[in-house]
Amino acid sequence: MKPDDVNSLDDLNRIPITTKDEARAAMAGLGTFPLHEAKRIFVSPGPHFYAGQRRSDPPAQHGTTPLAFAFHAMGFRENDIVLNTFSYHLTPGGFGLEDQLIAAGCAVVPAGPGNTEVQVEILTKLPVTGYVGTPSFLLLLTDKAEELGVDPKDVWHLQVAFVTAEKLTEDVRDELEARTGAMVRQIYGSADGLLPAYECWAKSGMHLHPDQIIEVLDPDTRAPAQLGEVVATLPNANRPLMRFANGDLVELRDDPCACGRTGARIARFAGRVGESTKVKGMFVYPEQIATVINRLPVVTNWQAVVTRNERRTDEFKVLVELAEQPEHVVERIAMELRDAIRIRADVEIVPRGTIPEGAKRLDDRRTY
Repeated sequence: MKPDDVNSLDDLNRIPITTKDEARAAMAGLGTFPLHEAKRIFVSPGPHFYAGQRRSDPPAQHGTTPLAFAFHAMGFRENDIVLNTFSYHLTPGGFGLEDQLIAAGCAVVPAGPGNTEVQVEILTKLPVTGYVGTPSFLLLLTDKAEELGVDPKDVWHLQVAFVTAEKLTEDVRDELEARTGAMVRQIYGSADGLLPAYECWAKSGMHLHPDQIIEVLDPDTRAPAQLGEVVATLPNANRPLMRFANGDLVELRDDPCACGRTGARIARFAGRVGESTKVKGMFVYPEQIATVINRLPVVTNWQAVVTRNERRTDEFKVLVELAEQPEHVVERIAMELRDAIRIRADVEIVPRGTIPEGAKRLDDRRTY
């Protein structure tokens, strides 16, 4: 195929679909330029390697970043001070959001996901009006504040919270808004290069970004579907996406939104194609866990299970059946899993025969 072969949306389906696994194997996230010209190189679980910007790229102009629409729709404004709690370690979330917040005219506190007492003090003593991070970490900060005798709604200055990387349920949103006084809104996007879909003040679905083409297709037939897999096409010179299927399942809606925006919206995130899933904001793959487990011949069977606890935050447990019980095996598995997938797993020894034959290696039992 040549570029001239694609002249309309009707021609798009002539382009083969590229899956996330194919892109990972080809290290497609490293871009179309020499790697040494990259501004930053990131590593996400999988592993996936990303280098979407080059040092020679012109700096982002005010209001022209991919997240400009999302920031404005959610209520961020120029001169806001924003607490950025996404990780700055290897993964693209922290730096990526910081760059775009600065381009949008905001000041950023590069906090990362830790030091909750210090972050409560920042929110208490500085006029921080915005938060970006996961909903579960904002819950942790709110709990910590109340533990320290601080009422977030009365003392903090938060006006808007931008949350992503985890499922935001309506009961969690209601609780966060009631306890912080901030408007809580979410986006859907990914480090693969998808431009984000974003909620507005009406919170009736996530508006699709206009600078890309999103198809929602049946994962098996690849026919258009109301609920199906996200397939994105994005004309980014540094890292073009041509019919990229990222494994996420979403449901679309196209009824009018109260905010006046007229495009289609994502009604809900419905899970993942296959066994990989996102836990505490990080993608986890069964093969990552298998790599760790296979180093330990004493493990005869295993299964990873994802649930939600009473605080509606993710719980990640790895069940193991053992031929024998050598000393410190649980601690070793937990440590090596954390090194591999960068989140903590609760490792539990169960009697042999507990895990059913043919059970999913990574069983996501959360309700979406």
